[in-house]
Amino acid sequence: MIVMNRLTHPSLLAVASLALLTTGCGEDDHHDHDHDNENEVITTVTLTFTPTGGGTDLVFEFDDPDGDGGEAPTVDTIDLLGADYDVSVSFTNGLVSPPEDITAEIEDENDEHQIFFTGSAVNGPAADNAGAALTHAYADQDGDGNPIGLANTITAAAGTGDLVVTLRHLPPVGDAPAKTSTLADDVKSGGFGAIGGSSDVQVTFPVTVQ
Repeated sequence: MIVMNRLTHPSLLAVASLALLTTGCGEDDHHDHDHDNENEVITTVTLTFTPTGGGTDLVFEFDDPDGDGGEAPTVDTIDLLGADYDVSVSFTNGLVSPPEDITAEIEDENDEHQIFFTGSAVNGPAADNAGAALTHAYADQDGDGNPIGLANTITAAAGTGDLVVTLRHLPPVGDAPAKTSTLADDVKSGGFGAIGGSSDVQVTFPVTVQ
């Protein structure tokens, strides 16, 4: 059973525009499935919260179906009860038929991508907000042992705030990998300007935990 809690949130239009003007995966604007040489279009970011130990999935989406930010996106409020959750993240391009699952490409190129959880509602590897409503930890890693962020754990406690989900593309610079084990700490201390690469998508969800 899937439960969805949808809210129209016009104030986040600027974020939706960023979600669609993806620049992190190369310079060519053709779509040829060469992930190093294309700009991915991501219209939908989906978070699925599964209570640890089992239970009903809670699904929350950021969706901009018109593809250019011209209309206000729909943004779900992440509305939770205090509990532990397993959290997965997926990305979709809804401008093609059938919709394209971008998540599979991120999995294939996991040594060049990392998802970050920041914002006032988050305390975790990339955000230092003691007492925040959501305590985040990574639950997956690439072949080098560095986190990816497609699978996560979150402990929810009473509170409110914003959750910012950022997918960062981190191609190598010369022979040196841009993705390293310290990226989350670097974002925590210096923001996204402190790391290499560029953001494929960055979206904001309001959060309420009872």
